Amino acid sequence: MVKDFKDISVNSLELFVEAVSDCTDSFLFILDTKNKNGFVSEQAGAIFNLPEKKFTHADEVFKRIVSREDEALFSMELDSVISGKKDIFNLNFRALTKSATSIWVNMRGKLICFGEERRPVLVGRIEITDNVIQLDELSRLPTEVQLRKDFDQAYRTDKKLSGFMIKIDVDKMGEINERHGPRVGDYILSLISDAIKESLNGLATAYKMNSDEFVCLNLNGGTADDAKVFYQRLKRALAEAEQRIDYEEVFTVSAGAVAFYKDTTQFDDLLKKVIFTVYSAKNRGGNNLALFDAVNYSKHLRSLRLQEKLRLAIKNNFEGFEIFYQPVVDAKNIYLDKDKSVTNVIGAEGLMRYSCPEFGIVSPEEFIPILEKTGLIIPVSRWLFSTGFKQCVEWNRVQKDFHLSLNLSYVQVKKSDVLSDVQMALISSGVKPENITLELTESGYMDDIHELEKLVHGFNSLGLKVDIDDFGTGYSNLRYLQYLNAYTLKLDYSFVSKATGGDEGDSYVIKHITQMAHELNLKVCMEGIEVESDIEKLQIYEPDKFQGFFFGRPCTANQFQEKYIRSDIRFNR
Repeated sequence: MVKDFKDISVNSLELFVEAVSDCTDSFLFILDTKNKNGFVSEQAGAIFNLPEKKFTHADEVFKRIVSREDEALFSMELDSVISGKKDIFNLNFRALTKSATSIWVNMRGKLICFGEERRPVLVGRIEITDNVIQLDELSRLPTEVQLRKDFDQAYRTDKKLSGFMIKIDVDKMGEINERHGPRVGDYILSLISDAIKESLNGLATAYKMNSDEFVCLNLNGGTADDAKVFYQRLKRALAEAEQRIDYEEVFTVSAGAVAFYKDTTQFDDLLKKVIFTVYSAKNRGGNNLALFDAVNYSKHLRSLRLQEKLRLAIKNNFEGFEIFYQPVVDAKNIYLDKDKSVTNVIGAEGLMRYSCPEFGIVSPEEFIPILEKTGLIIPVSRWLFSTGFKQCVEWNRVQKDFHLSLNLSYVQVKKSDVLSDVQMALISSGVKPENITLELTESGYMDDIHELEKLVHGFNSLGLKVDIDDFGTGYSNLRYLQYLNAYTLKLDYSFVSKATGGDEGDSYVIKHITQMAHELNLKVCMEGIEVESDIEKLQIYEPDKFQGFFFGRPCTANQFQEKYIRSDIRFNR
């Protein structure tokens, strides 16, 4: 809470700070967050490149003495205080001296209101901590700040470092705290820190990071094999600790290790690598050690860059996003003329595409999972509805019964009011609901069939059709199909291709699925039609619709209109 000293002026405060500056080794400072005036102990000018003890644009002046590595962190912390989001500033960072060398300092201040106008002023001290070893109170291990200091010292001495860094995370620490409370959680952390100290046996130096994380650093030429030896020792030490407390709690740790030889990688980049590697261990189920994999890390970095590109594209009016359309054909009446030159295209499936200058055309298998993971799938899907529905309106002016199918993401359904989003797109576009079909992948909803029924009912009430997509690739619960009131069952291309390839078992299954679907008043669309002979093999099952490369690959709206959209006047259906 911001304290209020309405009887004391800022000028009086400056006089007081100046008077007591000689009584401390720290440098006292004042920053008026309203007019950005600053005041700092006169002694600070001998070390840091500061103007006179009183100066304007204080926020920018302080930012200029911060080393490049910590600029972003310092700016974020200071801006949050100036904006009033926080009333405490507390940060360890590297500051630049007059000779352009960096030293570690701790800057700590409190936001206080002074005078009748209640002017917010940040008051505090800057302390040089280069020679102070900072220890974590619980584990008595050096902190992350000390880790950075030690690495920086070694890096300044010899920029080509050899050794390893290993990060250790306690598995399911949150569950331990939830079951037993934070005091037991702290006790477990103390047991683990003791086990780490015992297991290192001179191999590396251990540091306590935030929360339930530890880092061990070797800069003496240690190898990945040394990291493995340490981890095996640690697991044995943890097993003994569990035994000593009569297994009242069982705890495991995941670890990621990065070994380096005459490497010039700076600390933050090395830490990013080891964080990625420990996540790899956790993704394998935890309680194991993962070694750094440069190929997978490169893919990870590409994913992060692509994520940022997607975010910027959405902000820039969905720049780079496009809908490609693949034709859907009437399997009962494939051609509209005797010469079989005009395919009876009754609709299209709209497929999202993305490209940008840096990555070129990006596969949906790559960018859609990123959209789903980050939640960006929600705004992109709204764009998909709006753009696709408007395109369908344009084509319905020429071909009134033409219908468009769009895919719904399971993540989008779970994390947004998709029913409302679709309804808004229907209203704004003016499309006829009966010409729109939404496709749901059945396997995503196996754990919540009632939720799926409710969703389909909601779309049906808007006049929309719902197709079950990729049927045959998931669990394919046949029982619930009778309750869904879906319109079409789409048999996945991988399923269909086995039948067209001569697999009698799959042919038998497709035959009976199609028969069952028709008995439930469902249409059947067979995907993956690639050659003309596929049609002959599949027509005996009497499907209702076909889709596949034989009839056309996904293409842009202009290309699709030119190739497939026909006037209702040209042909009598």
